Amino acid sequence: TALIDPNVHGQISTKELRKAEEELALAKEDEEEPIIAPDITKIIKFAIPAVGVWLCSPLLSLIDTSSVGLLSGTVQQAALNPAVAVTDYSALLVAFMYTATTNLVAGTREKEMKQKGGDMPETKKTLTHALQLSGYVGVVLGSILAGFAPILLKTIIGNEALDPAVFAAALRYVRIRALGMPAAVVIGSAQSASIGLQDVKSPMYVLVAAAVVNFLGDVVFVPRAHAWLGGAAGAAWAPVFC
Repeated sequence: TALIDPNVHGQISTKELRKAEEELALAKEDEEEPIIAPDITKIIKFAIPAVGVWLCSPLLSLIDTSSVGLLSGTVQQAALNPAVAVTDYSALLVAFMYTATTNLVAGTREKEMKQKGGDMPETKKTLTHALQLSGYVGVVLGSILAGFAPILLKTIIGNEALDPAVFAAALRYVRIRALGMPAAVVIGSAQSASIGLQDVKSPMYVLVAAAVVNFLGDVVFVPRAHAWLGGAAGAAWAPVFC
């Protein structure tokens, strides 16, 4: 940036001089600060808790499988394997929401920290919109999952090996889990937003709390004999409450 020559100071009006000084100050503020790459220790401390976003659904399904295997019959156990595959693979279809939420929240936060700091209203607005959109996406996914559950289960199990009792139990599990898809997508986006806000502890707290609640719910519901409250169906209710 060219400096102002003091010899021509008298030829420049005070207004022009002040304007030039303001432009020079803005130019200095716009200069990008050098990017300092984090070391391996910081990357590990950030990455390990961040895994909680992606482990939540598989962990809950693993607890369901173990609980049904120990507390229910072989028919319920056989039904759970294809049902868990349908629900977990379907949940991966909305992974784009988590990635987008992290990127948008992190970008908005960084921009506001450079400009204003303080309450960061744009970051809060971005987070609110992301959670609202996550709710809509979860409703759509849950509706599709509940409607196409028979077709998806028959595709995985195979028509020749299809047992009516196994199929009925698997269908109940998928449709109950579909009820919790809107909340599951919102929670996943909230965890992703925490990562964008540099809060890597909250996703781990959510993961531990969900695992404990899911385990306790399985202990209460799975041993029951009711078709919609026990067995595989009982295991499905616990993740919905999480």
